[in-house]
Amino acid sequence: MILMALCVGGISLWTISHLTYDYEIQNMNHLVDTTATIIDDELLRSENIVNYTANAISRKVDDPAQLRDLSFRQRLAQSVDHDFQDASTNLHIICSYYLYYPSENISALWKASNGRDSTFYDVLVKQQEELGHTAPRHVLAFAYLMDQGGAAWTQPYYSPYLNRYIISYLRPIYKDGTMVAIVGIDIDFQAFIDRLYANPPKGEHGMIMLCDATGSMEYSPEAPLGTPVAEKGIRLVDSPDTVAEAGRTDDEMLKYSWDGQESIAGIRALRNRMNIIDLRQKPQIYSRTHRAMMQMGMGLIAVCIMASLLPLYLINYLSKRLQLVIEAAKEVGEGNYDIKLYDTQLDDIGELSRNFQAMVGKVAASQGNLTYMSQHDVLTGLLNRMGLDKEIADWLREHPASHGALVSLDLDGFKFINDLHGHMAGDEALRTLARDLVENFGHEQIIGRNGGDEFVVFMKDAEPEAAQKAIKDFSNKKKTFTYDGETHSFSVSIGYTFYHGDGMPLSRLFHESDTALYAVKLRGRNHYRIYEPTMEKLNRTSLGFNLETITKNLPTALLVTEAKKDGKILFVNKAMLDLLECQNVTEFMLSRRRIRATSSVPATGSACAS
Repeated sequence: MILMALCVGGISLWTISHLTYDYEIQNMNHLVDTTATIIDDELLRSENIVNYTANAISRKVDDPAQLRDLSFRQRLAQSVDHDFQDASTNLHIICSYYLYYPSENISALWKASNGRDSTFYDVLVKQQEELGHTAPRHVLAFAYLMDQGGAAWTQPYYSPYLNRYIISYLRPIYKDGTMVAIVGIDIDFQAFIDRLYANPPKGEHGMIMLCDATGSMEYSPEAPLGTPVAEKGIRLVDSPDTVAEAGRTDDEMLKYSWDGQESIAGIRALRNRMNIIDLRQKPQIYSRTHRAMMQMGMGLIAVCIMASLLPLYLINYLSKRLQLVIEAAKEVGEGNYDIKLYDTQLDDIGELSRNFQAMVGKVAASQGNLTYMSQHDVLTGLLNRMGLDKEIADWLREHPASHGALVSLDLDGFKFINDLHGHMAGDEALRTLARDLVENFGHEQIIGRNGGDEFVVFMKDAEPEAAQKAIKDFSNKKKTFTYDGETHSFSVSIGYTFYHGDGMPLSRLFHESDTALYAVKLRGRNHYRIYEPTMEKLNRTSLGFNLETITKNLPTALLVTEAKKDGKILFVNKAMLDLLECQNVTEFMLSRRRIRATSSVPATGSACAS
């Protein structure tokens, strides 16, 4: 019995030891993965801001010779400033952004923020006031990019002008093989690493480090420019090449020596060629299991019978706790992040449970951000088509007997705005229209961009009279947008329909409001109409829009139909409606039978009134 108890106990503890070690390795990888994902997300967003602005500049500079024009450079700097201000409001780690012209040996734009309030002051103006000249910072940036051969992140450095430690992302812009401009941002590296090191692991857990590409230099709040890890008694056993390879894989661990103890590290590479490392000593990983084995041995010697039962009890107890973690992992794998692991034990499994819980929370937050981005339009901040369908469908499902109104809007002549003023002006027109819709219909309504220049408003709990008044007020409201210092007018066409609590499907609501919008477009835009069944007979071709433009100022009455018996009506202009004394297209459609009965339009009399 004693021998059996010893064997069972030894085998059980040996199995638990290896399970604990495997879970510890997984936990280390999860920890560095989660941390690296959060940091890389901010780095990627920073790169996207610079790349977006660089692409905008590239489109505007057709010839490097344009940069010799001072007014052109000023307009370009204003546009870049506008792009950065719009994009950096939700990314507070950005402390500076700038535009340089290396070929002209000038600094065009350099703005920085003293705090995290998104307020940026003009560094160039401040330098001129204090020093009487501007620092040739662009010369260093030019040399760095020539050395890198393209867009790149810099190593940490101290900026005396910004009075802080920073890392920079720079991107060159080429035209005809010549670097004509450099766009870049500075990130507050001190705040960056302060946040990373805010809650350092304690006790036997190990340490989290931000290191360089070789894994031999650490960047810490006390030494932002880096100190060798050897000063902490840490030495890399593997080669530097192994560090680069391990940072790009999913489960490869690095070998270190820490205070003479064999250690392992989980590592993940960041976009800026730094690494996140979770370092732990192997004896620490096994120490609690070893203590349990010693206690088990003493218990077996003291009480043989109890010792023979103790391993079975431990296996059952630990297996249940591990099973909870495994079941939680399965829930996460199926997409359910609402899990709770209430394990307060101060052992490896308890630590594993708490770390897993923390990891799931971060993954859920990242998933929430992805869900938000997938359902919102980047340009306007409104819902996109996916978000619109979900929000409206959810409301209809939760309020099947309530009334509502679905409004489809189209910005008139949007292609003309883009062709005449440029796509940046078109973007500003769309943003202005989005703000006007929210201001007119209210934040409580469902408002989104359906795509292109089409917008949708779903008015919840809206009775017909109140909805029609709101639509009329918005249609009559003067609409303007400002771009590049100039104000331009624009108009919208509006089609709408009502939901009467009758269970009408969402696809039908969209069809009706879109049909009404088409009818407005057919009649000349800049107006609003409610859906009517007779609108279904209108042929959806571009003919109406072309003929409307051609015949707008002609007094001739014009009716166009398909060249066949009972052909569809393709277009009817206002002069024809006035001639037949019809008030609108609907009345004209009802009188169509009378028109067919005659070979030509009567010279006198009213077809609608007869």
